[in-house]
Amino acid sequence: MAENLQKRPPKGILKNSSSFDKPTSHCSPSQAKKAKETKWDEMNIIATYHPPDKDYGHMKVDEPKTPFSYDINDQSGVDGLDATELAEKIRIAASQQPTVMTIPDEEESSSSDDEQITEEAKLKRKDFLEKRKQHYNEGQALQLAKQLLEEDDEEDDAGSSKK
Repeated sequence: MAENLQKRPPKGILKNSSSFDKPTSHCSPSQAKKAKETKWDEMNIIATYHPPDKDYGHMKVDEPKTPFSYDINDQSGVDGLDATELAEKIRIAASQQPTVMTIPDEEESSSSDDEQITEEAKLKRKDFLEKRKQHYNEGQALQLAKQLLEEDDEEDDAGSSKK
């Protein structure tokens, strides 16, 4: 066992220190502090943990560049704007009301739609509109509900007075 204490440890990642060679008991405090500092053998660390042939999971993707033309001066495909045409279009558009704001005429829209719709589709549309009117007639539904509640109340009153 004593012989193991005399052996030097195998090469590690730390630089050789004089702490193995000399006991620190007869050193001055400043020398003892200097001997306890850790010194790293950076070249050994790089050789051990960062070998040049190791890729660490990073993958190099070899792809061709995109076919986008980066030449800004090439304007062959760009249409040139003519200032007079643009001014004319703006003037015309400013004089008209936006299409969102216009109210379509019932006769115009129905006549253009009727030409494209078949008879079967017309019947389905008419049936749908009637059912929608019945469904959304809430005023009539409220009146009917009130009548039913009044009739129930009258029956309850009549039933309780007979007992």
